[in-house]
Amino acid sequence: MPQPEARPDSLLPEPHPAAAALAPVLALPILEMARFRRLMNYEGWEVDLPRMCVDTAYAYQCLATAHTSSDERLRSTALRLFEAYDRNASPSPLLH
Repeated sequence: MPQPEARPDSLLPEPHPAAAALAPVLALPILEMARFRRLMNYEGWEVDLPRMCVDTAYAYQCLATAHTSSDERLRSTALRLFEAYDRNASPSPLLH
């Protein structure tokens, strides 16, 4: 049985330029975010979770505010969320 011919690289379709620029984005931990909002509300601070998902500056502002709290649970939750945001903000090692 004949072997299929290998296609030269020049015949392979080029990837779309935007595909190379996109980095993978990990889902934010929604249960952790709900806990964060609840703990922030206990402190008297309102949090808009949908906005936190699309507005990184707002999210970092909320997380920084949480670090001023005397509630250790709120500070540790904010730290875990910061790590999740930081993972998504870091450039993908696959692109280098």
